[in-house]
Amino acid sequence: MKKFFLSLLTLIFFVAALAGCGPPTANGKEPPNTDPPTEPPKTEEPLEPEEKVGSLRIYDIPEGAARYETAEIWCKGERLPAYSVMVNTSQSWTPNNYRRAESGVCLFELDGAAEIVVKPKVEIDYTSVVRPFSAKITPIANLEENTLTFTFRSAGEYVLEVNGDPYNAIHFFVSAYDGEGISRYQGYSKTEIFSAGVHTAQNDKRIGAGNVVNLSSDTLVYLEDGAVVRGKFLAQNAEHIMIAGRGIIDGSAFERDADRGTVTVPLEFNDCKDVSLREFSVLDPAGWCVNFYFTQNSRIEDVKIITSRSNGDGVSLQSCKDIEVEGCFVRTWDDSLVVKNYPRWENRSQHGETENISFKHCTIWTDLAQSMELGYETVGVPFSHIAFEDITVLHAMHNAVMSIHNANNAEIKDVTFRNITIEDGRAPADGAGLIDFRILYSSNWSDQHTAPTPLGSVDGVLVENVKVLSARRFSATIGGCRDTRPNFESDHFISNVTVKNVSLAGARPTEEECRFSLIQSYLRGFTFVQEEGEVTGASFVFTQSAEYLSSLNGCAVQIISLSEEKV
Repeated sequence: MKKFFLSLLTLIFFVAALAGCGPPTANGKEPPNTDPPTEPPKTEEPLEPEEKVGSLRIYDIPEGAARYETAEIWCKGERLPAYSVMVNTSQSWTPNNYRRAESGVCLFELDGAAEIVVKPKVEIDYTSVVRPFSAKITPIANLEENTLTFTFRSAGEYVLEVNGDPYNAIHFFVSAYDGEGISRYQGYSKTEIFSAGVHTAQNDKRIGAGNVVNLSSDTLVYLEDGAVVRGKFLAQNAEHIMIAGRGIIDGSAFERDADRGTVTVPLEFNDCKDVSLREFSVLDPAGWCVNFYFTQNSRIEDVKIITSRSNGDGVSLQSCKDIEVEGCFVRTWDDSLVVKNYPRWENRSQHGETENISFKHCTIWTDLAQSMELGYETVGVPFSHIAFEDITVLHAMHNAVMSIHNANNAEIKDVTFRNITIEDGRAPADGAGLIDFRILYSSNWSDQHTAPTPLGSVDGVLVENVKVLSARRFSATIGGCRDTRPNFESDHFISNVTVKNVSLAGARPTEEECRFSLIQSYLRGFTFVQEEGEVTGASFVFTQSAEYLSSLNGCAVQIISLSEEKV
């Protein structure tokens, strides 16, 4: 009997133990655990903070716009859209019959870092590059998969040259991520919004005769992401105007034939004040791209330009005052950044005046003509305080990088070229040189817009901190001239020119090692000096700090498309 009770007690404890391992009781509570611990209790690990990822926002290419299909562009397994744009491969001017090739333009917004994979249709090698070199981006070639991989860590304008070929290139226009859109721009009584899609005179009544959008004072024009406008924006005698947004002005549909005089300048502002152009791109204009004429107190910021047809100047400022151009990308088949004095068209005896023009932090690619120029047309005596600073020249394929051509009566004063990087200056080194400062009569330009004028002067030019990565030599042509024209016989001088702190392929050339063609009889005061210290040239402006990037989860980005946002 005693054994029976012991066995029964053992069974009761065994069943109770099983019940303790079972599901919660009916009242939803677990029974207390009375088992002795078999190991020390574990301390809970603190939760890891949520990993941050960046954002990459893409713009869909609207139906009717040309797509770039010569290479595939990927990020995190998603194909990125790219526009097709033509570039000119010739260094001989022609009014028509252009020799052109296709390039790509990929636009997106970035917060953080994004690893990009490009798969070209041509077989790749190990010579591909991403410019500007100061961004320090090296594409990694995978020959087996025929891909190029690299990472963007900042907003900016970049060019991938496949196999080092400048005419097999993809332009990446990377903007800082922005969720505000048009709300950033306030203070205008009239607003015109061009939404995503292709806008033409046939489907948008705002584009009138001659494909012109006429702008009046106090107007904001906003080009939405994914907008493509085929038209010309024109303002005359107006003020307080802004064109902004990350859309595209597309000139490819318009004819440009210099012999026939067909031309469509997409951005023209005559006798205007307080004009602001911001962020958008202009692709393949049918002539000049941006034309300011007798315009004052205005700003051009972060505008991207690619031209490929005759007289495809980038930013042209004629008889203007107090203009700032900053952060622009300008690739042209003619002068990239140019300042001139023109007369009044309605009264050509009234000459122009130029004062306080500033170009800063721009990236230039010049397929034809000059990268940074004053002249040739300099009709008007006042012409002063012109500065080019922190400029990177990716390629100078034809003429001089820094030019002053005074072919009329201007008295040009106080010109600065400071913090300049010339990545590829091989082409102009055997012509006038990387630098070409001259006073001269031009049979092409001096009398084209006015009655003949006497020649003028140049006084006070500083060229400082110029870093040349590739050129045959550091070369310059500098000097005035004797004007031998009847009724204009006189001497004209360039005075007080300083070339200070330059490098070529990492070396600091002496004056004897440079190739300076100095017209001594018409040059008053030339100084070449090499001071101690590094020649830095232009620096790349990183929009995100290293600390911020390190807080992100590597190159992880979420890809957001415009179409998904609107769903």
